[in-house]
Amino acid sequence: MTPTEVSAGAWIAFGELAGPALAVMLVIGLATAVLQTMTQIRESSVPFITKLAGFAVLSTIAGPLMLRGLEHYTVNLYHAIPGLLHG
Repeated sequence: MTPTEVSAGAWIAFGELAGPALAVMLVIGLATAVLQTMTQIRESSVPFITKLAGFAVLSTIAGPLMLRGLEHYTVNLYHAIPGLLHG
């Protein structure tokens, strides 16, 4: 594993870990904003609570899948450390 592959793997692992959460938060935030605009409710706790609940559901359902990619990257990185140190 070269340093370039380590860097690319880190970005892929970050995308696998953060991507689903960011996508869910985007959809929930947009839906909440539209709902608040339609009903003219200007309460700041509504988006926070809905995003918190959405993240709880996401981490319960997809958490193991998201962490599997990070685990795969970490194991590959630990195996590659001797080669990276000794060139």
